[in-house]
Amino acid sequence: MRTLSILILAAATLTAQADNWTLLRGIYPGQTTHVHTLDGLLNSGGFISTTDANIVIRLRTGDQTFTKDQIKKISVRKSDKRWRNAGIGAAIGASAAGVLVAATTADGADSFVAVFAILYGMVGAGIGALVPGYDTLYRAPRK
Repeated sequence: MRTLSILILAAATLTAQADNWTLLRGIYPGQTTHVHTLDGLLNSGGFISTTDANIVIRLRTGDQTFTKDQIKKISVRKSDKRWRNAGIGAAIGASAAGVLVAATTADGADSFVAVFAILYGMVGAGIGALVPGYDTLYRAPRK
């Protein structure tokens, strides 16, 4: 058990230290990109290009180039996370409604609980689908 823990810790350390800047080459032009700088600013815009030393995104004020030394992390919007978020929202809404209605109604109201669980599950799925997902492609190594 101790050996497994050491291996997991070593693997996590190696992955955290790996330079994953090359993953930025998989971003397609125009994809919504968040660049978090070391000074705490969030810059959001459409991806334009990347090199080994910098990334260029189109902000409302124009094209902006960020060097690798300025960046804390880079995230991109992924639409495939919406289904996951919708499922989570549906589960939360249905279970919350089921618990609340079951706690406040008398015995024999199972269909009443099921109807409210379905309705609140649909509301939760809608809210979850509205929340976009982001994947972090690059995180600056800790110094």
